[in-house]
Amino acid sequence: MRRWWVAAAAGVVVAGVAAVLVWWPDHDDSALPPARARVYADFSACLLTGGQGLASPGAAPVWAGMQDASGDGRVKVSYLAAAGPVTEANYLPYLNSLVQRRCDVVVTVGEPGGSAALGQAAAHPAVRFVAVGGSGRAASNVSAVRETERTRAEVAGAVRAAADAAGH
Repeated sequence: MRRWWVAAAAGVVVAGVAAVLVWWPDHDDSALPPARARVYADFSACLLTGGQGLASPGAAPVWAGMQDASGDGRVKVSYLAAAGPVTEANYLPYLNSLVQRRCDVVVTVGEPGGSAALGQAAAHPAVRFVAVGGSGRAASNVSAVRETERTRAEVAGAVRAAADAAGH
């Protein structure tokens, strides 16, 4: 009986060693695929849209321009849709939430987003605002971009310029 236990234990040990040899991880790091994650600088641009989000009128080319600016990894982009009535008073809490999230650039599409940005610009001088298709008025930290066939390129340029000015 003792011989049977010794043989069984030896078999288990041999099977364990074989399993370790077969499934031991290969440490050849060159076999790993390249990382797909994009590493961003500590700089963010946030888009405030109407209630339809990226389907809101005028939002698609603005979002495309922001993604173009994000392509080199210097700028992280996100968006927030303002739900409810299309009024400056309703947009204001959404705009302030983007400021509180520490967005370096806040991009708005249309009215009343442009008016809300212009009204809050003086209270947040460290934030750069880009008002697309708004009233066209500007302030020291507010850039006005008109809605044209070049909106995408102009938004990308404005976001990149803000990142450059911030040293990113």
